Amino acid sequence: MTQKIRLISIAIALLSMVACTNTNSSSEKANEQETCCDKDGKKECNKGSKKDCDKEKACDSKKSCDKDSKKDCEKSCKKDSKKVSWSHQSGETGPENWAKLCDSFSDCAGKVQSPINIESGNATVTASLPALKFSYGTSKVNIVNNGHTVQFNIDNPNNNVMIGDKNYQLLQFHYHALSEHTINGKHFPLEVHFVHKHSDSDFAVIGVMFEEGKENALLKQYLKDFPKEKGTFGADKTFGLLKQLPENKSYYHYNGSLTTPPCSEVVNWYVLNHTLEASKEQLAAFSKILHNNYRPVMPLNGRKVEAYIQK
Repeated sequence: MTQKIRLISIAIALLSMVACTNTNSSSEKANEQETCCDKDGKKECNKGSKKDCDKEKACDSKKSCDKDSKKDCEKSCKKDSKKVSWSHQSGETGPENWAKLCDSFSDCAGKVQSPINIESGNATVTASLPALKFSYGTSKVNIVNNGHTVQFNIDNPNNNVMIGDKNYQLLQFHYHALSEHTINGKHFPLEVHFVHKHSDSDFAVIGVMFEEGKENALLKQYLKDFPKEKGTFGADKTFGLLKQLPENKSYYHYNGSLTTPPCSEVVNWYVLNHTLEASKEQLAAFSKILHNNYRPVMPLNGRKVEAYIQK
């Protein structure tokens, strides 16, 4: 009888050990999953959970996905354009591949893309084109380097341009070096784009070329403050916007797109055929910040380029 009781006690002890082991194992797996699913990308996955971890972290950490999770990772990346890295330099993330990087970048392979080469001799002078009627005042200084360009954000919603019967609000202006548009096959050292919005499907962008010449007043005052990498610079000072345009507002007009992803085909382009000037030193210094941030010219695909001549 005593021996039977002893055997029962040993059996109970063994069962308790097994239960404890199973509980610890479940706890360890839960801890492993928590460690794996930590999205800061700083913790390593163990062998058992590596695939799940890679699926979650590969896009954020910009690491290559393993074979088992690559499709899921690419699918996730293509849905969220904010996670997609693109550049102006030729290569995997360059202009020739923008449309492949993300579903929302599909317009980059469209037929109504910008910039284009403008052949001045082929532009049709159209009497019905309206003059650009600017209602520009001042804006506070808010300069942003977003990693792709340097732009001045406009804080005053009352800066507008009237084109025909439509009013377009100025949102920002930014720069490209070399110029994105070419005139008769010629690049200019710098081009500025004034981006205006009438609606989500109707933008007016006014492009102005720079030539080497006398010092540019805006660059003289703020070029030293332009962030050389991603960053911002702000000041309480204001500057005049109309002074950033040439006196003569003659232009070339065509229908096109944004020149950077998502390349939406929602833009009425007005490329002024009179230029601004900047000194050789200013153009050289600015070009070092912009790193050749221009998209190559795109096919015209039968689009008509019209010309307005200011009288």
